[in-house]
Amino acid sequence: MVVIGCSLLVLGACTRVEDPIADGIDSPDKDVAEYLQGMIQSARAMKKSALARGRLAMAYDANGLREAALATYKQAEALDPEDFRWPYFIAHLVAEDGEHEQALTILEHALAIDKEYAPAWLFQGSWLLKTERPDDALIAFKRATNLEPGPSADFGRAQALVAAGRHAEAIEILEPISKKSMHPQVHRTLGEALRSVGRTVEARGALAKGKDAEPLTWPDTRLKERDAHRRGHASYQLAQRLSASGKVDDALKILERLQGYHPPEKCGQEEEFFLACNLMNSLTIAYDRTGQPSKALETVQRGLSINPKFIPFHFTIANLYRQERRLEDALSHVDRAIELNPSRGYAHEQRGRLLFGLARYDEAKSALETALQFEPAKRTTLFYLGLTEMELSNWLIAAGHFQHTTRIEPDSSLGYVFLARSLGEFGRFEDAWQAHRNAQQYGAEPGELRATELRIRELEARPSE
Repeated sequence: MVVIGCSLLVLGACTRVEDPIADGIDSPDKDVAEYLQGMIQSARAMKKSALARGRLAMAYDANGLREAALATYKQAEALDPEDFRWPYFIAHLVAEDGEHEQALTILEHALAIDKEYAPAWLFQGSWLLKTERPDDALIAFKRATNLEPGPSADFGRAQALVAAGRHAEAIEILEPISKKSMHPQVHRTLGEALRSVGRTVEARGALAKGKDAEPLTWPDTRLKERDAHRRGHASYQLAQRLSASGKVDDALKILERLQGYHPPEKCGQEEEFFLACNLMNSLTIAYDRTGQPSKALETVQRGLSINPKFIPFHFTIANLYRQERRLEDALSHVDRAIELNPSRGYAHEQRGRLLFGLARYDEAKSALETALQFEPAKRTTLFYLGLTEMELSNWLIAAGHFQHTTRIEPDSSLGYVFLARSLGEFGRFEDAWQAHRNAQQYGAEPGELRATELRIRELEARPSE
């Protein structure tokens, strides 16, 4: 838990708007404290910046520091009264305390700044239902529908109609939604409406599907912007930075601690989908990089059992299988990733590389050519396509791919090595020797250089046909 002093908890009373924001953060969760401290320093350095102040407020808000968040949002609003976000986030804070009438008043101010933001009307409708004003709620949901048609606004309208006792109209909206949505709340609301009009058999079926219903959350990019500062997200980003810089053990400690807040089971829940799933995937990679392959495999297998449609799991387990030379198993997961999203060049490249490893060169060529359709100038794809064409004895085509590789990365020593070999096999010895000299210039391994040299000389020594 983060503990903060007077300057945070009663910020409005302790400081003026233009003053530095806070000091005295004391937290056992050091990565969170570090993150908040960075936000505070930014706000201090840019005293007149509403954005810096607002980001700090979002960080407090996302990490449960309500009083600090409220006071800091008000500071951001004072600095820039025309930014929709600050009254909008204040309204949400107030609503979370159950003060829906006050939240509605504040939300009206936000909507006066931006009337075109559909999620704001969705929340207005929800809060109006909380204050037993279904007719007004229906108007709000209709505004959301006009701005951004879709199931969210339709469901809101249906809720308002049910609350107003207009069950038949609600059913007309809910039945099509229920055929596409598995969310229990949709089915529960439909079941209640069906029961109210005497369709008891259908009602029982819908209510059974809705027995574990929880309130729906509206899709909201603004709230996602706020929640990006949440403890889990902040810590996750820190872990990613540590891992990228080679401090994998430190990253692993953070990732393991984060699972206490975002357990694996949440990977199958829409609200926690991103972080919980990505957390398991990052843990898998960290276990692998710290010499724990069994734990890595166990983690990603569990992730797949919870959410088999999360594409990164398939790539990660494929990589683990590749390391164990279980290429067929790896290929099956890459194929599944392509089924889930066939428009990723990376997936087709991985498929091509696995097929190359299995000596299925014609299939590898086809997969790599497909990858190039999505990413025409990707060096690794071109390189492997060159290797594949060499295995098919298409020497000049292979040389073309290696030339393309070296144009993209002029100091690619390995690109020049294979360019030299393919040109030598085709009989263009002068060009082959030039490529060999380039490979030497850019630091190719002595063993690669020697093997290439010997092969070119062997080819040169052959009698002409």
